[in-house]
Amino acid sequence: MATIAGVFLFISGIHGPTETYETMIDLLPQFIQDPQILQITIAIATIFIIISLAGGLAVIGGGVLILLGRVGTGKFVISLGLGVGLFWLAMLAVTFVSTQQVAAVIAEYSTLGWAGIILAIAARIIAK
Repeated sequence: MATIAGVFLFISGIHGPTETYETMIDLLPQFIQDPQILQITIAIATIFIIISLAGGLAVIGGGVLILLGRVGTGKFVISLGLGVGLFWLAMLAVTFVSTQQVAAVIAEYSTLGWAGIILAIAARIIAK
C-alpha cells in the first residue's frame, strides 16, 4: 500500500513540510548556544528537509523498511515524506467547515495527491 501511495505522491509532487524545518533551522541559534550542538542539530534538520523533499520516494522507502521488519523506522520515514497525518487532516476538516472553500482546498492537491495521502496514512496506521 505504501508503494502505491508513494508513486501517487511522487507523480503529484506532494512532499513534507520543508518550510517548517527551514523555520526551525532559522530559530535554532536562539535556543542553542554551543556551536557544535547547533551544527549537529542543523545537519539533522537538513536531513529531514531532504527526506521530506523526496516525498513519494520517502513513503516508498518507509514501506520497504516496514516490510524488512523496521516498522517504527518505516512509519517515521513515511511521516517525514508525507508531512501530514491525522492531525493535519483534522485541521483540514476545520478549514473546510470554517471557510466553506472545499473546492479550493481539494484543488490544492491533485486527485492522485489525495489518493497518495490517504493511502500513505492508511499504510502507516495498519503497519504493525
